Amino acid sequence: MDYTTVKFFKDGFFGYGEEGNFRIASIWHILPILFMLIMIYIIYKNKDKLRNYKYEGRIRFIYAFIMLIVEMSFFWRLSYVGTQGAYDTMLTYLPLQLCQWGLIISVFTILSKNEKLFSMNFYITLLFANIALIYPLVITNAGPTYYRYYQFWLEHIMPIIGVFYMIFVHDFKPDKKGILRTLYLIIPITIIALIANANIEGARYLYLTLKVPFLPDSQYLKAPILFALTMFIFYLMYLLFNLIQKNKD
Repeated sequence: MDYTTVKFFKDGFFGYGEEGNFRIASIWHILPILFMLIMIYIIYKNKDKLRNYKYEGRIRFIYAFIMLIVEMSFFWRLSYVGTQGAYDTMLTYLPLQLCQWGLIISVFTILSKNEKLFSMNFYITLLFANIALIYPLVITNAGPTYYRYYQFWLEHIMPIIGVFYMIFVHDFKPDKKGILRTLYLIIPITIIALIANANIEGARYLYLTLKVPFLPDSQYLKAPILFALTMFIFYLMYLLFNLIQKNKD
């Protein structure tokens, strides 16, 4: 492999990019979200066909497998291109982000059709993955000429589509106890994230070290405020889902 090829893959397509390569609210921001909405609509329109399809289980297996590969490919890419400063090392990308956990739970939910896991997936994915889609801070240096762009969108879009697939095709519903199960998962992740942020250079787990308007700068003060807000939103999500279901019935 000559130098030009190495440069294209390692410093180019699989590289880090440069700040400003991706712009929020640009066409490259809108297109993936539009694609996601179209896919959800297609699933809704074909839910009966999918439910009765002979190989429906294989569809779920393949989908879950692709999600797993998408998540792992981030770390394979990082191993290939190497680290870049304090913010791009294996230690700063430990599985302590809630979107990562949403994807992992989504994989097991789709494979097992477990309704308890689905509730956790519903709350984590539809809140945190959607926040990431609306405000994708982590890819401002990677537009459509970089692999990281596609990996980011698939990592966040696929679990969301998976949630609606289980709702439309298998009539899954989130339950109120699922809120508590989800919070019991978030609590230890948050505690570990606080420790990691304080001890690993460049760590920004759960974005607790970022400055956010109207919130204290200290991650130790910010964490309980965000936890209470998360719990409140989860209950709103549960109530809204049930309200939509009642009106539909």
